[in-house]
Amino acid sequence: MSTDLQWLLIRNNNSFIVKRGADVGRGNLRNIHSHKFSGLANTKTISITDSGNGVQVVSRKQKGSPYAVSRATSKDTIRARTGGRRAAGIAAVIACKKAGRPDLRTAALARVSALLAAQKEPKELPAKKSRSKKAKAVPAAARKSKASAANDDDDLPDLV
Repeated sequence: MSTDLQWLLIRNNNSFIVKRGADVGRGNLRNIHSHKFSGLANTKTISITDSGNGVQVVSRKQKGSPYAVSRATSKDTIRARTGGRRAAGIAAVIACKKAGRPDLRTAALARVSALLAAQKEPKELPAKKSRSKKAKAVPAAARKSKASAANDDDDLPDLV
């Protein structure tokens, strides 16, 4: 059965359609309900998901049988520590050459970069310094009271 006929049959009736016009099915890189991005209606699909230590790219082999499921898929894992540019290059090569879908190159790059950005730990920002005069005056008064307390301790005799 051709992919166009499959799309005509499943475009109004599948379990992945969301009311706002999105399609959250496996193999849909942009979550857009269209024939181009559909993972169900196309024989050549790319699925990019989050794995424990990076990003997993699953694609159907070009010469794989449509009836073979696990033997016809290729799983590649891109480690998070390899860096964003290298991960993007690997995803582009897989999308264009391995999976045979050069039209999904930009969608694959966007999905990989979004997943890698989500996996990064956020930087800890330094405490925000206050610029008001009142906030600056309070620590100065606190310093004066600490200095006077230190002077009071100096008046006491040493018991050593």
